[in-house]
Amino acid sequence: MAEEFDLTSVDRLLRMGWSISLGAIKTSIDMMRDPPQAVSRFVSGMKEIFTLPDATGPDFEDKAKALAGVWLEKGMSLLSEFKTAGEKLTEGK
Repeated sequence: MAEEFDLTSVDRLLRMGWSISLGAIKTSIDMMRDPPQAVSRFVSGMKEIFTLPDATGPDFEDKAKALAGVWLEKGMSLLSEFKTAGEKLTEGK
């Protein structure tokens, strides 16, 4: 198992985690600079995560799966946004 341990993978994982953390911090600070826009963005985000897609079936299970998909999509887009913002902060360093 020790042979399978790859330091470059750990390095990439740590760099990605660092970028996501920095991006989340930068986004939070940007939101604090403009509270009205932050509240508007928060409310629209909450509306998005509780809105079911039109093609959702009538059963509870269908609705639960659709909502889980919406949450997963929103979470991945937030991570991507944070990662991009963090990478912009560390560019060229």
